[in-house]
Amino acid sequence: MIYTEYDPLETVIVGDTYDPDQASQLLTHHNNPTQFNKILEETKQDLDQLADFLKQGNIEVMRPDVHQYYDPISMPEFDVQFPIAPIVPRDAMLVMGNTVIQTYTSYTDRYFDSISYYKIFEQLFQQGYRWISQPAPMLMNLNNRDDWFVNDKTYKEKLMDRVLWHTATMYKAGDAIIVNHEGPGSASGLEWCKRELNQYKFHHNAGTKFNGFGHIDHGFIMIDDDTVIHAGKEWVPECLHNKQLIDVSDCLPELKMDRYVQDYAEAQNKMDIAWIDKYLENWRGYSQEVCFDLNVLIIDRNNIVFARHIPKLFAKLKSLHIDCHVVPQRHYLFWDGGIHCSTLDVKRRGVKRKIID
Repeated sequence: MIYTEYDPLETVIVGDTYDPDQASQLLTHHNNPTQFNKILEETKQDLDQLADFLKQGNIEVMRPDVHQYYDPISMPEFDVQFPIAPIVPRDAMLVMGNTVIQTYTSYTDRYFDSISYYKIFEQLFQQGYRWISQPAPMLMNLNNRDDWFVNDKTYKEKLMDRVLWHTATMYKAGDAIIVNHEGPGSASGLEWCKRELNQYKFHHNAGTKFNGFGHIDHGFIMIDDDTVIHAGKEWVPECLHNKQLIDVSDCLPELKMDRYVQDYAEAQNKMDIAWIDKYLENWRGYSQEVCFDLNVLIIDRNNIVFARHIPKLFAKLKSLHIDCHVVPQRHYLFWDGGIHCSTLDVKRRGVKRKIID
């Protein structure tokens, strides 16, 4: 069972990726296999290191199957040119209580993600978990300029009639779920989630810096039922304002996003040689937002895993009796996700309870 993001962690999924050269046949003349294979190699090393670190802490680690695709996939109204490996399970999967939910996003390259996690969720199903999925939608081919964090009109104008939702917009809080209703997804996608999780109260997160961004696994974290660590109060959902709020914004790097978005939007797709070259030259190892520095995996009240070393932040957290552990993730910016995104907590030691008044 699982009801929060911070009760003691017992079981977690850690994402995985292709071996170098395993997906080269899917690249086009716009791509650079040598550069991309280096990203794959280092990503796999980092994810394996994360899995090993967690196992050393007596946490059960589950890994997805990485299916090899030999050709692009043509659907009736869209193409899956390059099926992305199951690196970021957080975006379209959620475990809440004893329910496993799979959703769909606008990303055609993630359309078959759930296949990689099938054996894991089948195992949970055999243990008594409820296992459900959104109806498979018909998507459309989009380019980087239509990515949800570059242009939110993608969902509002092009995909409004689809049942789509990013589970990374949902934050577990005992008998409640805090959800961003702005950002990646459709109204019907959120409504589907609410109906399937109708035993939980949904708190809409409005009026914060999340508006127009979507994913909620950054900007703030809870470490227990009464304590919120945040990068400025403007990131904190209103329903948590009565908690103890600890501001660490002075310990985090300056927010810089405009140039990154521009470089990304100018490329044809994530595998485009123009984007990979710009990424490796300007963005490799760089956190483009404060969000990724608080995109963390909480092991328990006193232990948090980060993707890079942040001395000033770690010193402040140490004063709160929190030990910060670093397992470097060199390419989390390339894959649009930090350590929280590349993991999916499945079981935590805790009970369903009222956390939000």
